[in-house]
Amino acid sequence: MGCQTPTVLRKLLVVSLLAASLAHADYMDHFVMRDDVGPRKAPYLGDAKLVLIPIEVAGFPPIDEAALRRFFSPEDEAGFVRFYEVASLGRYRPRVTVAPKVTYAQCPLPLDRFPGCSIARGDLNALTSGMDMMREVVRKADEAGFDFSQYDVNGRRGTADGWIDGVMLLTNVPFGGIGFPFAYFNKGSNLNGGTAGPLVVDGVKIGHFAIAGDTDRLVMVHEFGHLLGLTDLYDESGVYDGLNLSFMGAWLYDPNIPLPDAETRFRLRWSTWHQVQGRQRVNIKPVETSGEVYRLGVGDEYFLVENRGPGGAFDRSLPERGLAVFHVDRTISTLKGTEGAFVERLLDCVNCKPWHPYIRFVQADGKFDVEKNRNFAAGDLFTTGTFLRPDARGVALSVDNQVNSSNFYSGAVSGLSIDDVRVNDDGSIDATLTAPEAGQCDERLCADGEGCAPVTCGAPAATTSGCSTGAALVPVLALLLLEQRVRGRQQRVARRA
Repeated sequence: MGCQTPTVLRKLLVVSLLAASLAHADYMDHFVMRDDVGPRKAPYLGDAKLVLIPIEVAGFPPIDEAALRRFFSPEDEAGFVRFYEVASLGRYRPRVTVAPKVTYAQCPLPLDRFPGCSIARGDLNALTSGMDMMREVVRKADEAGFDFSQYDVNGRRGTADGWIDGVMLLTNVPFGGIGFPFAYFNKGSNLNGGTAGPLVVDGVKIGHFAIAGDTDRLVMVHEFGHLLGLTDLYDESGVYDGLNLSFMGAWLYDPNIPLPDAETRFRLRWSTWHQVQGRQRVNIKPVETSGEVYRLGVGDEYFLVENRGPGGAFDRSLPERGLAVFHVDRTISTLKGTEGAFVERLLDCVNCKPWHPYIRFVQADGKFDVEKNRNFAAGDLFTTGTFLRPDARGVALSVDNQVNSSNFYSGAVSGLSIDDVRVNDDGSIDATLTAPEAGQCDERLCADGEGCAPVTCGAPAATTSGCSTGAALVPVLALLLLEQRVRGRQQRVARRA
């Protein structure tokens, strides 16, 4: 008799697929739902056409339009476009068009609430009350003849989807920057005869903005990351800086823009992915040209390894070349997968606990300088002669147990290790990586970053007899899921020299 899926299981499958087709992770969620773009995120793969609207208020230093256009052009090797091209291995190819400048003879915000026309970074209430200005800026650009309909070329299926690929506002008034989900808060006009939700102009929708001040235009690299679905990885509590090896983390918004951390690369499909099983001697190429990331461990807690160092237009502040190792725990956020929780996400700082954040930079020298709010320094990357191994005592990492190991945050011995590291003259790094072979249950990606068929933990690849409903459903799920293609932050007052 043939193998048939039980009726109850078929019903459950239909329900789960319907749920998946309707599910949306929230804005600024570090891609809990990887394929959720359009209404809640800007596209992050393929070609994209972005809009930049300069806003100039009289009485403040004028915007240097020549410098502005250069920074957002592909010709600037250390600019916005080139950063995203290099960071994504060319898988995300944005092009930015500068719209006509919107000018104001005086501050468009009430000065009794915003002295000096200044908005504090992360002031959500200020931004909410300033939504009329955002709406007016778009209206003025449209009235000046700018055709917004030309800036929707990418979306959930890689084609136009009715949502602009990305809109940035850059102003000459003092402003730190934010990624702002306009549609989430809008209760006023949508510029198309209706109210609430996204703005609708020239037949396309604008759901969110990346906003920065002209004096810190480098901040826009970070703020636009929120439109791609990325959350802040610096520490908002002031205990320490947070993750410093990421453009979403604790860098100083200076020309030394750091590349994405390995977890961000994975979430955006910007990596060449390797799952370590058993003991392997590997040669790891520089991440800026190869995108190579090695994962040790599976599930929600694991270690990531990549080859980072100076030499290109980005990561120039790194003192040497070595392996950057990250300890990731995706259970750290209580909001994972929650829709409509933007405000809560602002308060849910995922990297505010130095001894147990979402993404922790594991420092080779074991001095824990990052956790103690000290500068990143030589010795933090894994170079020739360094290693990372389990701690047999099984004690959880904490301020009272500062032992560098590959143990999980619970203290459990992971069985993961990094040994025999050697930095080569060509910039590649040899290392021996070890991870358990048994029980691998992986969130799989193909080498090019596209999704592969999901697997069930411990399930056989094929069956020769009997009925294995799990194995039978995997191809169906894979085809259907692939068909669907499913800040507030405190201002860092003291910047280090």
